[in-house]
Amino acid sequence: MNTFTSNDAKQKFGEVIELALQEPVSITRHGRPSVVVTSDADYRDLLACKYERLKDEVAKGFDSFGSGVPAGPSVDEVAAKVLKRNSKR
Repeated sequence: MNTFTSNDAKQKFGEVIELALQEPVSITRHGRPSVVVTSDADYRDLLACKYERLKDEVAKGFDSFGSGVPAGPSVDEVAAKVLKRNSKR
C-alpha cells in the first residue's frame, strides 16, 4: 500500500486519486496512520461486507432469544470494550 503524509497528499492529491483507483492509499498524520483513500468500488464492497456481517449478528441475536442462551459477549463485556476503545483516543 502506498503511503503519503497528509502534507504530501494535499500537494499531490491528483496522484493520490490515481493510485487509489488501483489500490488503497494510506495517509499519515503526525507520523501515524490516519485515513485510507480507496476507490468507490472498493468502498461499496466494504460497505456490503459490513452490512452482511451486521445482518448475521442481528440474526444470531434474534436466534438467542428463542434458545434462552445468550449469543456472544454480554452487554457488560461489549460496553467495557467500547469504553476501553474510546479511552485510547
